[in-house]
This record gives sequence, structure tokens and C-alpha cells, in this order.
Amino acid sequence: MPELQYLDTRLSCSWDASLLAPMSELNAEILESLFGAASGTSAAGNGASLRWRWQALGEPARLRLARCPYLLLDAGFSTAETWAGLRRAGVHEVAPASALPEGRALFAASLIRRVLHFAWHLARSNAPGARIALGMSLDCVAVVARCRLVDLEALAEHRPAWIRPRWAERPGLWQAWLESAALDSPRTLERLELWGLQALAAELLARGPPVKYPVETCGDSP
Repeated sequence: MPELQYLDTRLSCSWDASLLAPMSELNAEILESLFGAASGTSAAGNGASLRWRWQALGEPARLRLARCPYLLLDAGFSTAETWAGLRRAGVHEVAPASALPEGRALFAASLIRRVLHFAWHLARSNAPGARIALGMSLDCVAVVARCRLVDLEALAEHRPAWIRPRWAERPGLWQAWLESAALDSPRTLERLELWGLQALAAELLARGPPVKYPVETCGDSP
């Protein structure tokens, strides 16, 4: 019996193919950007080792990873303050580059654009789904939903350094994901995905009013 069935059934109306299918497509692009043969980035830690593990995976294993129930990229969705600069531009102006944090971009503008448009759509039409799939705080849901398309385009073009792989500071977690995807049994990967959902929920609970997402605790969290 898959671990993920223990997710609160009250989210079922917000958690369907209309959310999971495009998110799987984005995750597949994110993984290929991080670990593909042409990749110049790494999730964290030993990038060469992680790329080797990714490239050793067959297509079914890669698809299992991409079907993770949350986005494998974070664009500052837990902190509304990160997005505040986008709203300071005039109504008919593009958000100035000075409003965006500087640093080396890890992902192509085309991928970032699709991620931001997906996040904007979720924030406007499926706030519960945005909070879980993207780890988006309540304040950030409101800020992202109010963004103009021109703001998102400016952000995608500048690709600030805070748009990064999720949990980039945990190379052991990324290695565990890649290793578990290669196993015949889905059990280990499901437990890791469940840990991720619990971690995102814990971050949301720490930042806002209590929201109940009862998920069974697994004993071997990374």
C-alpha cells in the first residue's frame, strides 16, 4: 500500500492530474537541467557523482523521480519578502533589475518562465495545491497571485540566484532520491517523497497559522 495514500483526503479536490501532470513535466526538465549530459549545474555537493547516478538511470526510473508530488525547484516560495520587489515597479513598467537579487543563474530562462507561470496559475486558482506542491506560504500565495505577467517575465529573464534546486543544501537527500529510483521496489522512493511532503508542511506550519496535514510519520527520514 503506497505511503502517499496517507495524505489528507481533504486535499483531493486540489490534488489531481491537472496539477500533477504539468508538475511532472517541469520536474523532468529540472532533473535533466541538473544532471543531464549538457548540465553545467549540480543540485549540491558532488555534482559529478550525482550526474553519474542520473545518467545510469533508465527512462522508467527517471519518470518515477519526475512524478514527485512537489516541485523539485524552489523560487523563494516560502518567503513573500523575496517577491516583494516585483510589486514595487509602476503599473506600466517592467520590474527593474535592481529589484531582483543578483547571482549566477542555475536554470535557463525558458524553464524558469514555465515554472513561474505554473506557480502563478496555482496561486490564483488552487491555493492549497500551491502551498503543498510548491511549499508556498500563505503570504506568498497572495503576492504571487497579484503579480503581473510582465513581472514574471522580468524575473525569468534575470534568473536570480535564489531560484535553486529544492533542498540544494542536502546532497545526501538528492543522492538517496537517485539511488532509490533505481530500485525495483517503489517503497524507498515513496518514503523519501513522503518525508519531503512532511518537511514542506512543517515549514508552512512554522511560518503561518496552523493548517492540518495529517501524514503518517515514517521512521527512516533522511
